[in-house]
Amino acid sequence: FFHLQFQRSSKMRLGTAFATTVAMAAAPRRVSADGNSISSKLQVHIPQTLNTPGGYDHREALFGVPPYGGSLQQNLYYADSDLCDPAVDTRKGYPIRPMDDDGNMLPWPSPYILMVDRGGCTFVQKVRNAQRSGAAGVIIADNTCLCSAGDACHSDPGTDCETREPIMADDGSGADISIPSFLMFKQDADPIKAEVMANHPVRIEMAWSLPSPDDRVEYDFWSTPTDLVSKDFQKQFKDAAQALGDRAYFTPHMYIYDGI
Repeated sequence: FFHLQFQRSSKMRLGTAFATTVAMAAAPRRVSADGNSISSKLQVHIPQTLNTPGGYDHREALFGVPPYGGSLQQNLYYADSDLCDPAVDTRKGYPIRPMDDDGNMLPWPSPYILMVDRGGCTFVQKVRNAQRSGAAGVIIADNTCLCSAGDACHSDPGTDCETREPIMADDGSGADISIPSFLMFKQDADPIKAEVMANHPVRIEMAWSLPSPDDRVEYDFWSTPTDLVSKDFQKQFKDAAQALGDRAYFTPHMYIYDGI
């Protein structure tokens, strides 16, 4: 896969010729301890016991349309599912809701943010199904610990830790996704999930910053050594990249996996 992300200042604008291959990210960049760019914030407001200074560490999806300069603060519902089936059952999950006249639990009341388990299908499929069910945003709860988390994270029996962070990449079909989504690491997602499954209300906020104008365009390019899809795009973008000249700041990212 490949992904190109721009940061725009208030004085510079880029055309829409690359709309199908470019993800616009108008946000000043914070950098996590491992060097990942972070332009958003994830925080729990209710209950206060789950509120953490500075918000929760997370990773943004490389698809969807976040409301830059704004935020989503809604009640959180746990789907109790990997949400890989397009026929989403909005009457299951947690917290438990009242019953209707037919004895069925009421659907998740809109608007809401939906927590979904990782695994079973691509991130895009999960978020698409959540979007169709009425979710305003999605939190993917990781089900595997990162080895770097150490004793702070407890893996399920028989499950080994991961040495690399999962990437919320576009599977190539994510152009129809209009809601934002984050990946939340297991050691943080587990307590929140437990609170929701105990039928306690949880209110969560997903927020995005606006850029500080500096008269410069910043853009990043993610790819892999075996990526053939982006070759034509790279050639086509050459003229635009050269035209930006010293008014641009470019950072390439190359994902290299064992055996490739």
